[in-house]
Amino acid sequence: MSSTPTDSVVATLLRLGVMGNSDWDGALQQVLEICCDLLVVERASYWSFHDDPTAITCELGYVHSKRLLERGLVVTEGSAPEYFELIRSVNVLAVRDVREDPRLGALSDYFATHAIRGLLDVPVFARGRLAGILCHEHVGAPRDWTPHDHELALTLSQTLARLLEARARDHAEQSERRAAFLVQAASALADTLDPVRAGEIVVRRSLPVLGDICSLVGYDGRRAWRIAAAHVEPAGQRILDELCARYGADIDGPGLGMQALRERQSLLLPVADEAALREAGMVDGHIELMTALRVRSLLSVLLRVRDEVTGVLTFGSRNRYYDREDMRFAEAYAQQVSTLLENARLYAQAQAAIGARDDFLSLAGHELRTPLTSLQLAVELLRKATPATAPAQRAVDTIARQTTRLSRLTELIVMTARQCDGELPLRFTRLDLGVLVRAVTCDFADLFARAGCELQLHTGDGVIIDGDETGLEVVVSNLLANAMKFGKGAPIEVRVEPHDGAVRLVVRDHGIGIPLERVGSVFDRYQRAVPLNHFGGLGLGLHITAKIVDAHRGTIRADSRPGEGATFIVELPAAPGA
Repeated sequence: MSSTPTDSVVATLLRLGVMGNSDWDGALQQVLEICCDLLVVERASYWSFHDDPTAITCELGYVHSKRLLERGLVVTEGSAPEYFELIRSVNVLAVRDVREDPRLGALSDYFATHAIRGLLDVPVFARGRLAGILCHEHVGAPRDWTPHDHELALTLSQTLARLLEARARDHAEQSERRAAFLVQAASALADTLDPVRAGEIVVRRSLPVLGDICSLVGYDGRRAWRIAAAHVEPAGQRILDELCARYGADIDGPGLGMQALRERQSLLLPVADEAALREAGMVDGHIELMTALRVRSLLSVLLRVRDEVTGVLTFGSRNRYYDREDMRFAEAYAQQVSTLLENARLYAQAQAAIGARDDFLSLAGHELRTPLTSLQLAVELLRKATPATAPAQRAVDTIARQTTRLSRLTELIVMTARQCDGELPLRFTRLDLGVLVRAVTCDFADLFARAGCELQLHTGDGVIIDGDETGLEVVVSNLLANAMKFGKGAPIEVRVEPHDGAVRLVVRDHGIGIPLERVGSVFDRYQRAVPLNHFGGLGLGLHITAKIVDAHRGTIRADSRPGEGATFIVELPAAPGA
């Protein structure tokens, strides 16, 4: 091969030209074209190294006479070990005739397919490691490679090395920008628990980073529904709104997003021309609106929560063609927002359920008032007509007392269901807490026996407070019922005693106890310390108890360890001068 003094200068100028190209694929193609021109070879290619298994992949090949590009061929180290050993040990691998070099026998089929005779391969290093191989392949006859050929090949390999380092820097910077974008999007979503607002944030935040158009569709395994759609321009938004209104979100309907939901996979339409849109199943009207939106490329990625598909995000771009890297970024965004969207949906669902439960409790409370009033009248008639024998009178007294307690409890439930901030309807009188507790435990005697709970009661007389008798009976009843429920078959200890100028009521069971992380929330509305499927209840009993205690200007707390039972301590102000 002949050479000129200006060859190295030309190579340097060309190297500087491609170094300014931020498009790796375009820059690589330019380098390979330069290789063919300067070294006068028919074929030039760049092969990148990768592991597991160790192999080289043709990232791009250029055939000079045909202006043809090739890529994708893979050669593993196991299939050509001598070639891999050679390329790791030389600066330049120059072979005059590949047919006569036994070290390259494993690659003979490749050489024969492309009529390759001469070979000039240069290892390409980037950031201190072997990144790939720049190959120059002479076709037709053997080739004597000159020192000047070696110099040019090394210069071109250094150009590739710089391009690889620039690409790595670009990737790192892009990764940082994208990571920051994902963090900002998550932060914006964390500020709202409104599912509609969250959907709007998801589509708006994605523009223009992921495209010029974004549509979000929800999915529950059976049906799909459109949540939000956004365009970077107002005029485009109007067209997009029309498209959404006309074609909706029918799971069996047209559109890349619906197809992605049906196939349960991400889909990429690199070139969204009329033929491609029609191939994707879109009808004429749909295609007309997509054309009016000037969509060049489309991408749909699924939202998943715990391996369940919950929706699809579809992006459209007017000025670029999406590739696999864009798809991976869009999938990362979908993964980031899917859990936050699901949290907002579940929160709204929980709020709706709580509202329905409140409505039910309020309605039930109102409906119970009429039969309770009738029951109280019947008890009064029964009391007058009942023979004055001790057992019968005790039974009537118990019915009357429990009817009054149930009536007052109904009022408290109605107020609690409404989350009333006003004072509870309590009627304060001076009373002996010890006497009240003994009366309530007497009413529970049969229940203690059925639960197999031995009552250990310690109360004295003269423990005087100002309180609402029925409200305090509800407090004691709830604490005893709670102890029996979770401490079935074990003793229950109840103490009433003066304590530092106040009056203390202590109820202790020896049951399953309360998990440590739930001790602080057992008095919250609708909170439960154990799963509903193990123990029934609405989660209101301890909340009502705490509200009544608070209305008495008292305190209540729980002390518990799992497996060691629970102790509830109520402290109430002692009556002045008592």
